[in-house]
Amino acid sequence: MIPENTNNLAKKIKINLYGKPQTILAFFPAGMVEAALSEVKSILNNLWFKQKYTSEFTVLKNSIRIEPIHLFAVTELMMRSQSLADIRLIIFEGNASGKLIFKKKCQEIHWGYYFNKNISLKIKVNSVASRAFHESGLKEILYDVLADHVSHFESGDNTDETTNLYVDLYKNKLTISLSLAGQPLYKRGYREVLSASAPLREDAAFCCIDRAMFFAKKINEQYVPDSLIIPFSGTGTFAFEYLQLYFNFSPVLFARDYALTQMPFYNHDNFNFLLKKAREYFIHSSQDITIKCIDNSKNAMTALENNIKNFSQYIENINISIFEEDFFTMNMVNLVEGKNLFLLLNPPYGIRIGKNMRAVDLYKKMAEKINEITDITQRVGKRVAGFILCPDENTWSCFCKNIKKLTIETYHFTQGGLDIRVCQFYG
Repeated sequence: MIPENTNNLAKKIKINLYGKPQTILAFFPAGMVEAALSEVKSILNNLWFKQKYTSEFTVLKNSIRIEPIHLFAVTELMMRSQSLADIRLIIFEGNASGKLIFKKKCQEIHWGYYFNKNISLKIKVNSVASRAFHESGLKEILYDVLADHVSHFESGDNTDETTNLYVDLYKNKLTISLSLAGQPLYKRGYREVLSASAPLREDAAFCCIDRAMFFAKKINEQYVPDSLIIPFSGTGTFAFEYLQLYFNFSPVLFARDYALTQMPFYNHDNFNFLLKKAREYFIHSSQDITIKCIDNSKNAMTALENNIKNFSQYIENINISIFEEDFFTMNMVNLVEGKNLFLLLNPPYGIRIGKNMRAVDLYKKMAEKINEITDITQRVGKRVAGFILCPDENTWSCFCKNIKKLTIETYHFTQGGLDIRVCQFYG
């Protein structure tokens, strides 16, 4: 294959990608559509680089279809969003009624717009309700079509591909999309992960925080927290996601890579303009809020200390206090008195709470401790808001039955195969 002239390629990309409306799929944590859709609309309605299109939104299972949208707006959404896991550019949609038609459609795509020899690629095929298509056979066709366009192909787990190409076939309807993020967007790039833990993903943590703040302000629009208290804080995900929101800190300011920057249609000037804007909108002033992280795991506290050091390279003067203590036996008066509180609770299960403790007993104790905190806070006219993650019906029911003086609301999302119930509270 003779490489296309660079100037000709640039002209075609300008006309066919930047000169025409695009369609994307924005992926969010399962069950978090309300927070994700709210954030996506907020960003696209307040773009730093305005677009000429008015986008429409269609909610799918775990994604939001957005069309029409300009590629500059796609880039900005990816750089600013805390709630999204991936953004995929749809590069083909149509019917493919057999393998020969499938191969023909793939051969007609201008792959030179998207790939070059610096890119390694993983192809993920999902074929549903079609006897004529077998996923491995479709991959082989794509390997043959794309062999001259990419460096090499990756397969299996724990690989180091630049990005992923998604081929979704339902009956005869074919959709081919390309991840512009590469590594999932929730991988911010600062966090040390405990090897023995299953941490809450950053995008899900942000959505929980965003929804809880909206719930509290829906009841009392004057509510503003003075202090965050995070029992069972682990490696600090809740603290860091809240701080990004508080300081208007865009995730692009972390030292992470995007697959987009390796692609032929990447616009360096636009990316740098948006990066400059992200720095301008970042609020550098010292914060008034205090954050108290509590955990009785020494390993978790060590990881949290390292994460604070890493995070402080991006946001300085953060006010995080660490308490390596048992939350249930702590004297809460000096910790909470005279403050509007925001409580963020993702209790662990197993060894960190004691092997013999049943989960329902833990959630009863959590409710009793929150009742104690609420009494201390409300005595001086302050308020408590927040949420707790419950792994099943029994723990959720136990918590709700034992909580006092607080208005509660529940929604669900999926984490690690569990149907998590998030119980929000305010009072």
